[in-house]
Amino acid sequence: MAFAMDEDDIIDRPSLLESDLSCPVCRELYRDPLLLSCGHSFCGDCLERSWQNKRPKNCPVCRKNCDGETPIPNRALKNSTESFQKERTWRHTGAPAVICGLHQRDLQMFCVHDEAPICVECVPMHFGHDVKPIDHGVKYCEDLLNLKINILAEKLESFKKLKKRYNEAVNFIQSQSEEAEKQIRQEFERLHQILKDEESSRILALKKEEEQKKKIMKEKFESISSDITRLTELVQSLRREMSADHLVLLQNYQSLKFRAQWTDEEPQRFPSGALINMASHVGALDYKVWESMRSQVKCFPVLMDPNTISPWLLMSPDYASVKENTERQSVPDNPERFDPCVFVLGSEGFVSGRHRWEVYVGDNPKWVIGVCKESVARKRKFTVTTTAGVWSIGLSKGVYSGLTTPRTPLNVEKRPEKIRVKLNMDKGEVSFWDADSGAHLITYNDEFPSKLFPLFGPGLHKTPMAIQPAKLTKYQWTSREVSLDIVHSRLYETTETYLLNHEEFSHFKDTEDRLTGIQVIKPYHQLLPTASHSDLSAIVSPLTAGQLDSTWLNIQYLSENIFSSQSGGFP
Repeated sequence: MAFAMDEDDIIDRPSLLESDLSCPVCRELYRDPLLLSCGHSFCGDCLERSWQNKRPKNCPVCRKNCDGETPIPNRALKNSTESFQKERTWRHTGAPAVICGLHQRDLQMFCVHDEAPICVECVPMHFGHDVKPIDHGVKYCEDLLNLKINILAEKLESFKKLKKRYNEAVNFIQSQSEEAEKQIRQEFERLHQILKDEESSRILALKKEEEQKKKIMKEKFESISSDITRLTELVQSLRREMSADHLVLLQNYQSLKFRAQWTDEEPQRFPSGALINMASHVGALDYKVWESMRSQVKCFPVLMDPNTISPWLLMSPDYASVKENTERQSVPDNPERFDPCVFVLGSEGFVSGRHRWEVYVGDNPKWVIGVCKESVARKRKFTVTTTAGVWSIGLSKGVYSGLTTPRTPLNVEKRPEKIRVKLNMDKGEVSFWDADSGAHLITYNDEFPSKLFPLFGPGLHKTPMAIQPAKLTKYQWTSREVSLDIVHSRLYETTETYLLNHEEFSHFKDTEDRLTGIQVIKPYHQLLPTASHSDLSAIVSPLTAGQLDSTWLNIQYLSENIFSSQSGGFP
């Protein structure tokens, strides 16, 4: 027999029950209720506060003397209160009732297809679905939720590891900064007061970058900490929900399944460019202040980037040489670093112009020298070849080769100790030479990518692979302060003239409208009997100050006998 229930009854019944389950002192639902002999119950805390420093101890409602009485826990009232709280939560959250809302029958079955509990009268409505007893549904939901929780737990562990890496990165950045500061201070102590202003500015730049990089890493550290906290709370909350009654678990399953997902963006494993650009702060400090300390300058055409070096290599403090390290270094696994390949890149890439540098290889039995594209593989082994974006030569098992596919044997009569690399980005050309004998080894002509970096592979050997410094020489042309600064390795000189080969003179001649006194004269062999007949030369006669449009003339780039760290010509 069906009967109707007024809407007011539905609303009033919970409010009356809530009143019965409320403490007469605090007017809130009972918390750890205690029962007195008079039959009244109170929250444990409320009764304690009511009796505090009072004699006699009376019931707060009926005032019965309860001195010497020990209140007992009212377990029945506590259970009723907790049940009411759960039912109220279900009402407010819209959770399904304990019985079938359609047929008012107990939920005894579980539809696997719909992932929902149903009653026996609902079974025909789920025709063709996999319907199981309710116990099977409990296990089904628990298994799926456990799987999701395990995934979240694994993610939590990975986040914790990433948090540790971020923290280690902050410490490494700090150590980088300290090491850079140490080197900077040592260098500036050598250069004394003339370099104090430069020292201060570079320390300031270093500290600024340090704070920026540390700030970035700390922000990521805080972000991952927040994610870990949220994940921890989510996992704990889901596990608490799963410990509830089985039917309650099934009723809340859809909500739990939705909550057991992580939809936030995954944090980066290690952000690119997170480490301090050490080379920009420390590398070639002496060259950057060469106008003040010209005679003490040691100029390197290129420098190595410590943020790209393999953990199995050890770099010198001046970033100009590298060799095998006996133990693997503990360094951040940043995206720029080579691992497992044993390489290191130059600190700056080239996008245009002509560039050259020399590298000492000594008696190293295995090495690779060349240039590579910026996107060359860093985190996996690869075959060094032009198809991989590497234009290089190497020595392995006593054989010198151009590293192409297949390998190109090189005609080497005498073991070279220094290799010269000449790069012309505008022509798409890179060539390799024996720096001591001047013998040409190989030239690559290709369509280079937009940016190339010097590549150094010393192999695992004790002999350092070292970039050779260029020399900076000042020539006084007149009594006035008019000079020619030449970066050179070998420059043929006479007392009053400078001999240039044809390529150098051609480059020099391009600025003839700005200079006077340039004369083309005899080939080298007429001046130097041992020189090549095909190697033309020019004499730059001593110029007076009045013959120069500018009081200073800087030759930043000469040809094959000249080292230079920059491309271009006269300013």
